[in-house]
Amino acid sequence: MKLKPIIAALIVMSTTAAFTAQANSTAPVAKQAVSAKKANAYEEIMIDKVWVTTQAVDQDKKEVPATDKQVANFFGLAEYYPDGTFQMLTLEGAPKMQGDWSFSEDGKTRSLTAKDDKGEVLFTRVVENVTVTPEEYTYRIYPSQDDKTKYFDIVHKVKK
Repeated sequence: MKLKPIIAALIVMSTTAAFTAQANSTAPVAKQAVSAKKANAYEEIMIDKVWVTTQAVDQDKKEVPATDKQVANFFGLAEYYPDGTFQMLTLEGAPKMQGDWSFSEDGKTRSLTAKDDKGEVLFTRVVENVTVTPEEYTYRIYPSQDDKTKYFDIVHKVKK
């Protein structure tokens, strides 16, 4: 009996089976990598840092206290993740909100979609970005969307 052809056939079959199993197990990962959105240059600045709100300033460049009801909800800690999700905490460290985030390609706006623990959308907020650097992130909010002369700039720095 000639064993060489049988052994060769078994090796080819087992190698093919192993390769097919390996290829099938990595196929979903490859699909995920292709479908994942690449962060733009402005989003890259925000990722992998903890941003802390340091101040709010009005249209006259006057500092507004963090306790002022018009800006109090914007103070806290924020972390933006590469997968397009974010988490925000109060300044004391209590969970505040979570969800999805993105910057426009030109860096002029940031969009947050807050979600509850089940992933249901609570709201979406789009803000005008004023400063986006590796050390500072500032966005502008308008108390009245109909009046662009009155606003607050919410300033964040990287937590050290």
